[in-house]
Parts: sequence; structure tokens; C-alpha cells
Amino acid sequence: MSDSALRWVGLALASPGRPGLRRRPVVTAEPDLELLPQGWEAGARSEIERARRIGVTLVTLQEDGYPPLLRASSDPPPVLYVRGRLEADDRLAVSIVGARRATAQGERTASRLAEDLARRGFTIVSGLARGIDAAAHRGALEGGGRTIAVLGCGIDRVYPREHARLAEAIAGRGAVISELPLGSAPLKQNFPERNRLIAWLSWATVVVEAARDSGSLITGRLAADEGRMVLAVPGPVGEPTTEGTNGLLRQGAACCRGADDVTEDLAPQIVETAAAVSATRRLSRPAPADGDAPGGRTAKDLTADQRRILGALPPTRGIGAEELGAACEVPPGRLLAALLELELQGLVRPLPGRRFIRSG
Repeated sequence: MSDSALRWVGLALASPGRPGLRRRPVVTAEPDLELLPQGWEAGARSEIERARRIGVTLVTLQEDGYPPLLRASSDPPPVLYVRGRLEADDRLAVSIVGARRATAQGERTASRLAEDLARRGFTIVSGLARGIDAAAHRGALEGGGRTIAVLGCGIDRVYPREHARLAEAIAGRGAVISELPLGSAPLKQNFPERNRLIAWLSWATVVVEAARDSGSLITGRLAADEGRMVLAVPGPVGEPTTEGTNGLLRQGAACCRGADDVTEDLAPQIVETAAAVSATRRLSRPAPADGDAPGGRTAKDLTADQRRILGALPPTRGIGAEELGAACEVPPGRLLAALLELELQGLVRPLPGRRFIRSG
């Protein structure tokens, strides 16, 4: 590890649970040696070696593999401990959080939402907790997508313990991450810190179920404070598990009835990121079989909006979004959401000036 990376690890060990030492401008450049305690280098080298022995990767703030949305936040951790892999596709991430003591309906909603978003190309971020978090991770895995679990303890521990197998599955398909040093216990004060990572790794946070004092509301507030979108799933009035989500809606959170609402609300913000991710996927995707669409989907898999859009798109020269919307009679919000999904499937290619053509 470079001397610079060694300093980042030293800073992480010197400041766990002390965000004031991590805040900018302290971590915008290389860590100041004056912030590091005596003997920091030996401790940092020991931590790196311990992580290597258990198959954990340390990703420092200045490395290319560090999540760009998190790096751009107001309080990025100096180091992420990673089991599994962080990938470029994770730039398109949505967090799904909620009550630990969730209802069966809430867990089904979280699982279905995560599965639908994963199938559309989003990485699902959550906290590995009981209830909604676990349902969201499982839904993403069932959808064949990537998911990231953020821990409130050291990455060499799993909390709660009964989610050890789920954590293994997540690491195999995505990543389990923590900012805390190895061996850190799942202390109560760690979880608000963990919640900020969940919120800031994502473009949007969806709260599925939450009581009035739920920690999920902290995640939503942290997302809003950082300028990220907050959505809430509405629920019956008077139910304890929906008081928090209904309160968020009252305070101005967007209503989430399903994956369509998420993609439609996010599409204007993430069109450039989606184009970059789509280009990366096209380069790494194997050639389609005869008779398949470029993205591996057939016409019967597409929605009515998507079929109309593809029918109106020219194969060359491109067409502007407004002209395209008029041609296929799809409203602007639905148009951008459908274009986003078609880009991620490799069926549409964006051009400069917000113009689009059919791909392949």
C-alpha cells in the first residue's frame, strides 16, 4: 500500500465514530500527519495485514474504486472495508430501508420493489438489519441484481448473527462494507453513522415502513440534507409501522407505489450516469444470440411505452426528447423513465444534446 493510502488507514483508525475529524477540508487532500497519534503507522500496517488475511479489501478516499456519490458527500469516511466488490454499475444505486419489526406486507413490498429495481439495473443499498433491510437485499438477489449491505460494526462481524448466510450471498453478488475498524462491536452509536453511508451511497432513499421514532427516518433525513431524493411508501392511517412513512409524505417526501415511481422521479437526475453505465455494460456484454434484442430482451418483455418509444426512434441521426415524446405520445416523466430503462438494457443510445437513437 502506498504511503498516502497508509495515512488514510491511520486516519480511519484514529477517528472512528468522530465525524468532526473526517469532515472537509481535513480529508479533501492527504491526511495531515499532525492528526495522527504516535505509533499510527504500525497500527495501520497491522490493520491492513489483518484485513488481507480475511479477504477484505480496503478502499481509500482517493482511490478510483471509491464510490463517487459517497466521495462527493459532506462526510465521506477515509476508508471503506469491503468484502465482495464495488463496481462501476453501483453508480446507479437506490437505498431501501425500513422497520426491523416489519409487517409481512411491508417485507413483501420491500422485496418486490428491490427485485423490480434490480431488474432495471439499479444496485440496492440497505443495512442488513432484520425486517425491511433483509427483505430488500433478498429481493435484489432474486432479481439477479447487485446489492450492498452497510454494517454498523466491523466487517469481520455480522450483525444480526442470523444474517451470516445472507451476508455471504450479498458479498458474492455485490458487497458488504463498513467504515469501522476490524473487531468493532455493533454499538448503538454506530448506527446513525452507518445510516449516513446508506443514504449517501444512493441517488434516492425509499422508506417502506417506519414507526414514528424509527432509525429509518434518520436515514431519510440524512439523504434529504445531502440533496438526495427521499421517497416513502404510504400505509394505513393509525398503524404504528406506517406513522413514520406517512409523516415523511406529509413533510414532502415523494410517494412510492412501486419501481415505476422511483425511475420516473429519478430519471431527470441520472440520465448522464445511466448513459455512462449503459456504455460500460455494452462493452462488457457478450454478443446477443440470433433473434434477441441487443439488451437480451424481446418485444414481449417491453412495456407499452417502451414499444412506442422504440418504434418512434430513428436508427441514425437521432431525435430530441421533446420531439420523441410528441411522436410517441408519452408524457415527459414517463418518457424519461422509459428511456432510462431502455438505455440500461442497451436498446437506446443517447447522443450529445439530449438526442437519442436506437442501439444495434
